[in-house]
Amino acid sequence: MFIPLGDNNPRLLNPSVVFTLMAANIIFFVLGWTIPLDNLALWEDRFLSGSHLGFIELFTYQFVHGGWAHLLFNMFFLYIFGDNIEGAMGHGVFIVFYLLCGIGAALAEIYLDPAFGATNPGVLIGASGSVSGIMGAYILRFPRAKVLTWIFFVFFKEIHAMYYIGIWIALQLLSQARAAEGESVAYMAHIGGFLTGMLLYTIYRQLKMRGWL
Repeated sequence: MFIPLGDNNPRLLNPSVVFTLMAANIIFFVLGWTIPLDNLALWEDRFLSGSHLGFIELFTYQFVHGGWAHLLFNMFFLYIFGDNIEGAMGHGVFIVFYLLCGIGAALAEIYLDPAFGATNPGVLIGASGSVSGIMGAYILRFPRAKVLTWIFFVFFKEIHAMYYIGIWIALQLLSQARAAEGESVAYMAHIGGFLTGMLLYTIYRQLKMRGWL
């Protein structure tokens, strides 16, 4: 296991959107102890049938988590990689980018996962797809940034972001290829979010270069 503990990138601005997203995810998680949040999750059969809320769930599912570990890992990755991408894009563009990455992740899981012979988990929750999109942007914007990594809980090493994130996406692809029926982890959502993030950041960079943003 390769756990990121931080990077050597200085912040360009206060990552207020990252902190707001973290707070929102924690609040939703705490509310889930007393209020059922099932209708905020993205139920794939409902989405495909066009019933229920559908479109709204593409946003709300990103704030629902299945347990403390699920929440903490996502928030940890959001904190480490998100601040620099928010700094690179600006607050307003970043929040739109984040939510669109979550939508791209969901659509990939719903429509592409079955094409690769895997069985959809049935319900999609969590910020993993959105955070994967941030990592997709990060590898393009800061490929040579160094990520302090805790490797197999044994030793610490600084790894260039291009290698750390490269290993991470390779593991997602391998896990997707080996995904068994009933697999509860939405690996295709991670892959879809990552690719969406790369695409959106590339578009953002081109628009920025042309002075359109």
